[in-house]
Order: sequence, then C-alpha cells, then structure tokens
Amino acid sequence: MIKKIFILLFLSNFFIQCGFQPIYSEKSETTESNYETILMSDNSISVKEAFDSIFKNSMRQSNLQLRINILEQDLPIITNSDGTVAKYRIDISTNFTLFDITNNIEIFSDYSKGFAQYETQTNNYDTEQKRGEAKKIATTNSLQLIPIKIQNFQTRQVE
Repeated sequence: MIKKIFILLFLSNFFIQCGFQPIYSEKSETTESNYETILMSDNSISVKEAFDSIFKNSMRQSNLQLRINILEQDLPIITNSDGTVAKYRIDISTNFTLFDITNNIEIFSDYSKGFAQYETQTNNYDTEQKRGEAKKIATTNSLQLIPIKIQNFQTRQVE
C-alpha cells in the first residue's frame, strides 16, 4: 500500500514538474479589448452565439467603437449526379471598422474571412445541426483575426 502511494506521488510530481498539460483542456477564447463592440448585421443564431462568445467582455463603454458586419454564404462544393448537394462550404466574410467616437473619425477598417465545410446528412435535422456547427467554426475563425489585426495596426501606429 505504501508503495502504491509512493508511486502515485512520484508520478504526480513528475507530471507537475515536467510541464505536462492535458490535450483536451478547456481554453478561453475571449479577447481583452479597449473598445466597445457592436454587431451591425442581422445574422443567424449560431453566428450571434459565436460573436458573443468571442467579444463577451467588450461591451463596456469606451471612446473607441468596433463596428462589425458579417456576411454568411453557403456554397455547394460537391453535387451528386441527381442534382442534390453532398457537401457545402460556409463562407463567413467579416468587415469591421474601428471608430473614435469622441472625434467621429474612422481609425482603421479591414476584413477577415472564415471557412468551414459540412456534408449533408440523411435527414434535414442532422444537416441543420452540422450547418450550425460549421457556421460557428467559420465565424470563430473569422472573428479571432479581428483583435490581432487591430493590435497589429495599433503597434504600427506607436512606432
């Protein structure tokens, strides 16, 4: 019994000191920002959920305002011989503009894109589930680039 406890302590100590990190750990995808974020377009629920999960802490009042417009497209990739579509690609195009509210001027404007694919399923319910998941993935990929581009722009302005 003492041997088992000693081995358990040794292994736990080894994993703690070697820098082991679990592969399937939960990571936060939120971004810290110094601007208020506004979604200007009317989008599907899955796109709004992805937007809220990325920019959930940027609702505070600031003198900078990030205005985001998201365009969703479903593009058929593979069409069967009978004319039905077997695979779609979700294309999320995001245009964003950073405004200075106090001076009413546009500081920075750019765009980003996100893509995801899904296959049609045997029933409509499963296909819609896959479509919603693909939209969330494509939206997240597109929206995660925005803070990086803004931060890059701001560091170039400082230099």
